[in-house]
Amino acid sequence: MGANLGIATAKGIAAALTGSSALVAETLHSVADAGNEVLLYVAVRRSERPPDALHPFGHGPERFYWALFAAIGMFLIGGVVSIWEGVNALIEPRELDSFWVGVTVLTFALVLDGFSRVVALRQLKSRAEQREISVGTLLQESADPALTTVYLEDSVDVLGALLALAALILHQTTGAPWPDGVATVLIGLLLTFMASRLVRRNRQLIANQAVPPRYVDRMRARLKSLPGIEDVARLEAVYLGASEVLVAADVVMDPDLGLEDAVRALAGARAQLREEVPVIARLYLTPVSHDGLG
Repeated sequence: MGANLGIATAKGIAAALTGSSALVAETLHSVADAGNEVLLYVAVRRSERPPDALHPFGHGPERFYWALFAAIGMFLIGGVVSIWEGVNALIEPRELDSFWVGVTVLTFALVLDGFSRVVALRQLKSRAEQREISVGTLLQESADPALTTVYLEDSVDVLGALLALAALILHQTTGAPWPDGVATVLIGLLLTFMASRLVRRNRQLIANQAVPPRYVDRMRARLKSLPGIEDVARLEAVYLGASEVLVAADVVMDPDLGLEDAVRALAGARAQLREEVPVIARLYLTPVSHDGLG
């Protein structure tokens, strides 16, 4: 957040000195990023509160709620306003000054944003390797909006700074006024696209989206392999938070087991599965008959 505020201040000063609408868009972008950091910090802190009487499953969805607000803020402040600024710059082109001030500030921002993106990408790759999936798949499926938001923000930060820098260089070398307005509109479109994607993802998570089918299939197969369980009639898993999952399954017990043995088998299955899959915060196993009736 501190870095984004510093970058926003530098970009704002450069925008005032150069008159570049692309730098104005980048200033708004960095301000939106700093605001997002505040909201994501709130999201993480509130979502980690322990369960209570009113929230027996914990406060995990708080992370999705506040991350949704961050995405909406990015859409409005960074995207819509930047597009409006770019359209105005195309209609009434401005004369740009202080070329080297703009280049210096944007180069500095590129270095900081590029470093932050590398760090975020390393974290994504590490998690993707743990799940044996690609980074792209992780970005689509991850229930941690903080990590994905930071990575996508950094990616758009780099692209936005490159667009603004290209606009300044084109104007300086050709004298054409249009690159500045075009770059500003493109920056706004980038922010709008990213914000729309984040809004959609957080809406899915708030609505109790199910865990991806391959993980459900793995849990089903593991349960069926445990002693005393003959089949799994139904298994459902939904996200309770960024790293918490609720699992409910109807299991068919071995008919040769007595009551006490069946109870022990269920207890053992619960303990085994929760040990192997630490993200399971709640696990409910209901014994049913072969026809699916309790």
